[in-house]
Amino acid sequence: MAVIRQYFTTADGFEGEYEVKVTEKAPGDYFVVVNGEEFNVDFQQINETIYSVIIDGKSYAIDMSEKGDKYDVIVNGDHFSVEVLDEIKRLMRKRTSGTVEGRQVIEAPMPGYIWKMLKEVGDEVKAGEPIMILVAMKMENEIKSPKDGVVTEIFVKASENPQESTVAMGDKLAIVE
Repeated sequence: MAVIRQYFTTADGFEGEYEVKVTEKAPGDYFVVVNGEEFNVDFQQINETIYSVIIDGKSYAIDMSEKGDKYDVIVNGDHFSVEVLDEIKRLMRKRTSGTVEGRQVIEAPMPGYIWKMLKEVGDEVKAGEPIMILVAMKMENEIKSPKDGVVTEIFVKASENPQESTVAMGDKLAIVE
């Protein structure tokens, strides 16, 4: 069995982050590992927000609505607000959430191409402010400043032609000081 997805979740009322690995054995039949604990899960969508979930033989009716990376989940009358991030979104959040000091080299978090520049050398930026747009897997990803400062170097050029602005994971994109 190959891992088809890896997620990192947090839920209101629960401490910490949960690592969730999901492997599809057959349509609707999954093997799920949550922080090392294994579960067999049968997951079927009943209508737009209602799901039938059987976890290791125990049945649950779940009402779930999605709002971006956040889900409102009702199980047996209990309400949970759950955030689900894939590895890339988690990495991007960690890069912009901590306080960093000094010269910061911004690297490509994934392979793709630089589609648009939002800042130039000499521009002042705030922490979390987008500097450029990287397109990967047909999705636009904002490359954000890790700190307040000035863009002192940019190592890439933007282009709508992927062959002209391709970057590999870990390539230097810019420096903020």
